[in-house]
Amino acid sequence: MDRTVARVGAWAGWIGVIGILGYHLALVALAGQRVSGTVDEVTIRAYYGQTIVAVAGVEQFLVLVPVAAFAVALRQALADSPLRRFLTGVALVAIVAELPAIMAEIAAQAGLVAATQAGEPVVGLFRFWDVLYNSGVYVLESTWVLAFGLAMRGVPAFPRFMAWLSPLAALLLAVNVFAIWVGIPDMATLPSAFLLSAWLGGASLGLWRFGASASVSVMEPALTA
Repeated sequence: MDRTVARVGAWAGWIGVIGILGYHLALVALAGQRVSGTVDEVTIRAYYGQTIVAVAGVEQFLVLVPVAAFAVALRQALADSPLRRFLTGVALVAIVAELPAIMAEIAAQAGLVAATQAGEPVVGLFRFWDVLYNSGVYVLESTWVLAFGLAMRGVPAFPRFMAWLSPLAALLLAVNVFAIWVGIPDMATLPSAFLLSAWLGGASLGLWRFGASASVSVMEPALTA
């Protein structure tokens, strides 16, 4: 694999981790705990009456670019056999499907702020945002984390902990699909977010190791985590 592509992919992955964590932590600090799993209009309006909730979405838009670059580089690094090509193909399709879904939820979030400030109905739009972002998107995230994780097995450039982190992160993300439907508190979904960030960091480290050598082979001795 070309060293430049691997390094660009690694940097893109790390930028994605910083961007995703930074967005969520900053939004909690500036606007408070996000609203999810409710149709109480008073609660929804109290949160979405804050302009910062819409403005912060611009940062989310920008993060989509490095995430896309990371995914393409990761597939190029791993797709060296028919099975790995299949797994990384499934993963890439899931990410390609997730990106426009994220764009739609960002726009819906800004729409909620505008509707709240204009005194318009918000419950229907909020439910659309909540189901898309806090249920549907998790299906796609669980899919690409597991598929890429399975493709990494036996590839020495990737940390050994990815062998158990990938299925664990994918499982928790899959559980989150049902959170708003069965009443799981929003705070209880945070462990999956931290595991996803750790997964992105580990995958980026693997790409960096590819870039450290002009010819990393799956037949080389395994690197330590």
